[in-house]
Amino acid sequence: MDIHELKTILDPWLRVDTWHTGHPLDEERFHKALHSAFVRLNTPIAHEYFKTAIIEQVNQRHPGFAPDFLEKEADELALTAERISYYVHNTAALVT
Repeated sequence: MDIHELKTILDPWLRVDTWHTGHPLDEERFHKALHSAFVRLNTPIAHEYFKTAIIEQVNQRHPGFAPDFLEKEADELALTAERISYYVHNTAALVT
């Protein structure tokens, strides 16, 4: 997995200060970023890759996030992203 490319794909979501708030626009950006990742990188994408990409990109875009907070948020969002990626992967053959 190319973490640099995943970070680039997730950037439109993560570059916004409110990326972690759960606001409907942030959720929309999150889902659009995931869609782009699945199209460009295929699925499934493991939790560890999402988590690493989120932490690295947030540290680059928004230095100063509390490490414990960032770790927790990145872990939860990476789990969600991984689950969605497996859903997309496991149901892709059903879509015609």
